[in-house]
Amino acid sequence: MNTSYWPIHGFSPRHRLATQLKAAWETLLTHLDATTEPKVWKSADAAGQTLWNAYDPITQMAIDHASADELRTWLEELHYRN
Repeated sequence: MNTSYWPIHGFSPRHRLATQLKAAWETLLTHLDATTEPKVWKSADAAGQTLWNAYDPITQMAIDHASADELRTWLEELHYRN
C-alpha cells in the first residue's frame, strides 16, 4: 500500500499570509518613498572616478554621469525653474 501524501493546495495558509504581508509592506514602502524631491545617487566610471546621477520626479528630467559641479548646476537650475 502506498502511503505517500501530496497536498491538494500548493501553498499553506501561512505562506499565503507571508506573501500578502510582503506585498503590503512593499506597497507601503513605495508610497513612503514617493516624494517630489530630486533623487541623487553616485556611480563610478571604469577608472573609479565618482560620477553623479539625478532624477526629478516633478519635471521627469534626469542627468547621468555628471561631475559634482555639473550636478550642482543642474540642481540649481531645477530650483530656479520651479
